[in-house]
Amino acid sequence: MTPPRDDAPRAEQPRDDRAILEARARALARRLDDVAPHVGVEMLSFSLAREQFAVPSRYVFAVFPLSELVPLPGAAPPVIGLTRWRGDVLTILDLRRLIANVTGALDDLSRVIVVGDAYPQFGILADVVRDMITIDLSALHRVPDERRGETRMLLGITNDAIHVIDAPALMARQADVHATSDTVVPTSSSSAQ
Repeated sequence: MTPPRDDAPRAEQPRDDRAILEARARALARRLDDVAPHVGVEMLSFSLAREQFAVPSRYVFAVFPLSELVPLPGAAPPVIGLTRWRGDVLTILDLRRLIANVTGALDDLSRVIVVGDAYPQFGILADVVRDMITIDLSALHRVPDERRGETRMLLGITNDAIHVIDAPALMARQADVHATSDTVVPTSSSSAQ
C-alpha cells in the first residue's frame, strides 16, 4: 500500500468522494417502481385434485401439515372438519367439491393453507403447496361456462392453467354459511309449548 503523497491536494479529494457518494445515493434513492415495474399480485400456488390453484398471499396467514382432522358429518360443503391450530379450532375446507368438482379420499400428506382477512378464518386443504408466484390479474381468462362447480369463487385462469381463487368471495361465502347456520330453527317440542 502506498502512503499518501504530501504534495497531493487534499481539498479536492473529499469533493470527489462526496460526488461519488452523492451519485450512489441518487442511484439507490430511485423508486422501486422506476427500476422494475411490479405487475401483478403475489400469490401462493398449490395443487389440489391434479389442478393448480393460487390464492393471494395477502390473505394467507400460515401453511402447516394436516396431522389431525375431526370430521363434521352433515356439514355443508366445502366444510369437511376441524383441526387444532395454534391453540384454537380451525375449520377446514375441501375445495375439491366446490371448485374442482372432484371427490375422493384425502391424501396423508395434505397441507392446510390458513386464510383470512383481519384474522384466520379457515383452512384450505392442499395436496402440495408449491411456491410464491406473481399473477397479472388483467391477463386472466374467463372460467368456461361448461365447467361445473361454483366458478364465482374463481377470478379466472392463467395461461399456465392456474385457477386463481377469489379469496374475498370465498370468505364472504363462508360467512354467509355460518350466518344462516346460526339461525334458530324451531323444533316440534318448542312449538308445542
